[in-house]
Amino acid sequence: MPTKAQKLGPGLLAFGSAGTALDLTAQVTNCRVTPSVNREDPTPTLDGGALAGETTYTWVLNATLIQDLTDAGMFDYSWGNRGDEVPFEFTPSTTAGRTVTGVVIVDPLELGGDVGKKNNTTALEWTLVGDPDLGSGL
Repeated sequence: MPTKAQKLGPGLLAFGSAGTALDLTAQVTNCRVTPSVNREDPTPTLDGGALAGETTYTWVLNATLIQDLTDAGMFDYSWGNRGDEVPFEFTPSTTAGRTVTGVVIVDPLELGGDVGKKNNTTALEWTLVGDPDLGSGL
């Protein structure tokens, strides 16, 4: 199989339902869906065997965002919906056509940064509820 590579963008990052969605696409400088793996060790049994350990996964949506202080923007959304479970959509590349969807728990975003700096950024790290869905490509 030949080597294939895609660059990130143009794409999409949006939260919420139609009509109330927050589209952060223009603010994103970095975005990823990150799995964490938890593998339990096998449990030895007296007969010399072992009971297999379980493997579980948790997921986090990570993004770096250029801060936007406008009304109804990222801070109003994250502070006003803190603790809520909301749907999200992340398309790393519209050319590749793959979209990750799921549900995240909204946490308030950190506001502020370096004085005099125009492009202060904020780290978004929101936990997914259950597993994300990786849609099929083009």
